[in-house]
Amino acid sequence: MSSRVYSKGGELMSNRIKNIHYGTQRQQLKNLTKKEYQALREMCFLAKNLYNVGTYNVRQHYFNQGEHLNYEANYHVCKENENYKLLNSNIAQQILKEVDSSFRSFFGLIKLAKEGKYDFRGIKSPKYLDKEGFFSIIIGQIRIKEDGTLNVPMSPVFKKLYGKVSIKVPQNILEKKIKEIRIIPKHKARFFEIQYCYEIPKSEEVSNQKNALAIDLGLENLCTCVTNLGDSFIIDGKRLKSVNQWANKQNDKIEALKLKKNITAITRKQFKVWNKRNNQVKDYVNKTCFYIIDYCIKNNIGNLIVGYNAKLEKSDNMERKIYRNFIRIPFGEIKGKLEYLCKIKNINFIRQEESYTSKSDFFANDFLPDINVDNVKKYDFKGERITRGQYKSSVGIIINADVNASLNILKKSQVVNLSNLQNNPQILKQPQRVRIS
Repeated sequence: MSSRVYSKGGELMSNRIKNIHYGTQRQQLKNLTKKEYQALREMCFLAKNLYNVGTYNVRQHYFNQGEHLNYEANYHVCKENENYKLLNSNIAQQILKEVDSSFRSFFGLIKLAKEGKYDFRGIKSPKYLDKEGFFSIIIGQIRIKEDGTLNVPMSPVFKKLYGKVSIKVPQNILEKKIKEIRIIPKHKARFFEIQYCYEIPKSEEVSNQKNALAIDLGLENLCTCVTNLGDSFIIDGKRLKSVNQWANKQNDKIEALKLKKNITAITRKQFKVWNKRNNQVKDYVNKTCFYIIDYCIKNNIGNLIVGYNAKLEKSDNMERKIYRNFIRIPFGEIKGKLEYLCKIKNINFIRQEESYTSKSDFFANDFLPDINVDNVKKYDFKGERITRGQYKSSVGIIINADVNASLNILKKSQVVNLSNLQNNPQILKQPQRVRIS
């Protein structure tokens, strides 16, 4: 199996309004002065207060009047509040819009429940934030100076008390159309994350809909990818698994010490472990998804099929060690990011139920039943898995077991014709192992 290294930075998250696509880039705010840190912490505290004031108004109006107090009405009630006045007016309005959005979802579910389309028992009114907590600073009016710095908007009174906060905007973001900036308090506002939301133009190119790539997700082989043309590659998952195991081991040590000292809260050291782990996992997932999409574009592939198995992460019979690895690897995030990137690049995205794909013999055109969770049946298949990583087909060839699963995911989706590949096994190439760096 040959090997190569691929690296790509950046981050994209899914968010789509009509035909406009949005990406986000996040980074931890560093090099803040003590005064700047105190200013942001106080602003996030005021933001939380205003969020709770807005929530109180809407809840009380609903309890008393039985109807929704919309944003405009709530704004006129809140604009004389001391928290509103201390904050920049645009930031304060964005916070009230967040309150309005939460309650619109709440009332939308009530409407569905009245129509018999949703269970009333699953509907809960938006709650108040912790009175000692914090909320994000949301900047809707973006003004970046010529030198590439952003001065966080403040009211004159607040600025006089705390002074200005200047943030250097990343060079790659300056070239984009920024729609919103959020400063998010983390770990009780011990530090802050800044999130830039920007517009992304949708690709006008349309890839060949007769070509498809299927993905089987796993641990050591994070993404086993196969095309209908017989090309295949495996994105290595050992690095991600290693990061995960390190975090679990460190966490176990900290938990043991906490137990001796009768500590129940998350410690600062514990938070640092998981923050480091999460950043490493997020980076690896981003680069993995970018690699797969770039591959599809370069090879004119218009369909991307990802296998899913809802039982995998919830299995009661899974060994604890393996279970911990699976629940810590964000397969859902990989699927979601791939789906979003497919929308941007005009690639058809399909989630395919993958039961029995690892057991069925692709080259023998074995049958592929769907699983019935209430009545699981045992089936006999023509091929067999002879080792952990090898599958022997009844036609006499031995292939990578995960490649066989990916081929069956492709087959089960019924997106493209696979007869040429099934009738000519020699077309299937040895998979390349891709190590993301």
